[in-house]
Amino acid sequence: MGFLSRFLSFDKSMATTLTTLLYYLGIAAIAWHGLKKVWFWITYLDNDWDTALWGLVKTPFAMIISLIILRVLAEYVLAHFRIDKSLHDQVTGRAAPPKAD
Repeated sequence: MGFLSRFLSFDKSMATTLTTLLYYLGIAAIAWHGLKKVWFWITYLDNDWDTALWGLVKTPFAMIISLIILRVLAEYVLAHFRIDKSLHDQVTGRAAPPKAD
């Protein structure tokens, strides 16, 4: 019952947990897709070796670019929710008052 009540409660945001989970699932999906493409290009070597060789060279670069884009999107989402929480704390008066110099 404790897990269900924490899950249904709106006291704590789930944004960071869900973003982290989706980030790791995205890494797994990119790795799986990259391995499938590498295997495809390896099996395609018999048909057209120069096209297959080009595919084997560009697949790791495409995976790296995809991982960078995924990371940027995850950081953007986390920053958005961080700003939202900061604004919420300021509006509700939960934020710490500014320090006097």
